[in-house]
Amino acid sequence: MKKTVWLNLDENKVDVTYLDKRFAESGYEFIKCPIDTGDEEKTIEMGKKADAVISTWEPWNERTLEAVKDKVQYIVRYGAGTDNIDIPAATRAGIPVGNVPGANSAAVAETAMLHILNVGRRFAHCVEGVRKGIWPSTITGTELDGKTVGLLGFGHIGKQLVRMMKGFDVKVLVYDAYIQDKDSEKWGVTFVENQDEIFKNSDIVSLHIPLTEETQGSINKEKFALMKKSAYLINTCRGGVINEEDLIEALKTGQIAGAGLDVLCQEPPKKDNPLLQMENVFVTSHMGAASLESEHRSQVIIADCIDEFFSGKMPYNVKNPEVKNS
Repeated sequence: MKKTVWLNLDENKVDVTYLDKRFAESGYEFIKCPIDTGDEEKTIEMGKKADAVISTWEPWNERTLEAVKDKVQYIVRYGAGTDNIDIPAATRAGIPVGNVPGANSAAVAETAMLHILNVGRRFAHCVEGVRKGIWPSTITGTELDGKTVGLLGFGHIGKQLVRMMKGFDVKVLVYDAYIQDKDSEKWGVTFVENQDEIFKNSDIVSLHIPLTEETQGSINKEKFALMKKSAYLINTCRGGVINEEDLIEALKTGQIAGAGLDVLCQEPPKKDNPLLQMENVFVTSHMGAASLESEHRSQVIIADCIDEFFSGKMPYNVKNPEVKNS
């Protein structure tokens, strides 16, 4: 029987020509049907039609996974983060869950780099001012050279960001509780013993951690209190790792100098979110992974892994391989 793959994306917004071609060659039925974030009923409805799911932001929790476990055999996340998927619940339902590790790391690192440069030099203000006819529209800013950049998390994205910063005269501090290879000379960074050292000693703190129960809201007033008043916070991972109320207070009171954010706790944000109105905050609309190159790399990995799964093998990207023996 022909296998069916459901993609929760709007093909008018994302070019999925590559997947169209690959799945046609493999003989799969390919359903491209976007649904609203958080819509459990539609998630179940579409899941009951699919042997494999290419997941974006639909809610895979105990209820939805249990409802589709007799049909869905494999879920692969269109991206590295799997925080919309309850992996222990998927394991109990017998459904392997994969992602596309590293596929968008260069694109996200570039976005972090853009924010790092912008918070100092305020390019965005200048561009907007010129657009409004204000000339000169220059704000005297700060150079990146000579600064200390602290990275909280040192996975694929953090490593790419270090590569991109090599042309600058910067000191890079890194804290990652899980990394085994802490060869400072190899990576060109200085590893520190705890998170607080990152916040205390950095002119720019860039977040590269997953959203988990442990990290939810962990970047809070205690962390902001450690930062220099001249320091900036950059977030291109997940909005939920930051306590936004604490961040807003730190920005209002001058506890920190500003922030560059590609992610927020609520997306899209409410129009009255104070972060959207602050002169020292620059928000982009979760654009980090949105490059043509990263889209292609992601789709190649997804297609390869789905083919591998349907051929009877467990793909390398599966986060819960114990499902095979459960």
